[in-house]
Amino acid sequence: MQPACPCDLKGDTPLDGKEHVFLSMAEAIDAIRTDFYQYPPQRRLFMDLCPLILGPDITIADDPRCQCMWISRPGRTRKNRMLRITARELGHTLITALENAPPSTEVIAEICRKTFQTRAEVAGNDKGGKTGILIETDMQGFACRQCGRCCQVLDYRHELSAADYRHWQLLGRNDILERVATIRHGSRIVSYAVWVEPGTRRFSETCPWLLPAAPNHGSGRWLCRIHEVKPGICRQYPGTRKHAQMTGCAGFGD
Repeated sequence: MQPACPCDLKGDTPLDGKEHVFLSMAEAIDAIRTDFYQYPPQRRLFMDLCPLILGPDITIADDPRCQCMWISRPGRTRKNRMLRITARELGHTLITALENAPPSTEVIAEICRKTFQTRAEVAGNDKGGKTGILIETDMQGFACRQCGRCCQVLDYRHELSAADYRHWQLLGRNDILERVATIRHGSRIVSYAVWVEPGTRRFSETCPWLLPAAPNHGSGRWLCRIHEVKPGICRQYPGTRKHAQMTGCAGFGD
């Protein structure tokens, strides 16, 4: 299943009319990590980011014959002294280097521009005065087609938030709560899983809240039976234009 999580861009300032989000430096790096790992290896992106993250002395060469790449050690450019690396390994190398030695905010902004395929600028957060990255979500023109694809194809089983769970408790929505599995460490709930068959730990084969729309609503459309209180992972999807494109969302189509 494909990832449903739209948290490429999840900061401490909500989206406003200009459709952007502010990320602290730590949040920006975490968002980049999420992007690297939630999709199939992004070979071309990883190669483009090598000079920014690993430095200009690093050489990276694509080798279509073996479906891999060759990467140099600092100061070495001859291919027979280069190391063979897969796209997945390169992504891991990049995020590890980024976390161990974060570059300047200007470089992080450029990495965000390339990674999220949208505008990203160094900015200050009005709330705390801290410096971070302001990123456009590029969601102009998005309109949900109610095709039901995200509900049926994407993997959101472990993306339920504690806030959603508490909200349903306050509303007394036991019909929803009985389809949520709680994962505990001792007596403490540490995470949640959706959607399960009531009274079991078995996941439902499909979303239990998905309902085909009546013919007068249009062919191929689906409705959500808990639309007004559906979890954040559903409300936020797709989050960014790139996430929509990478997960097959038709919300930007004609």
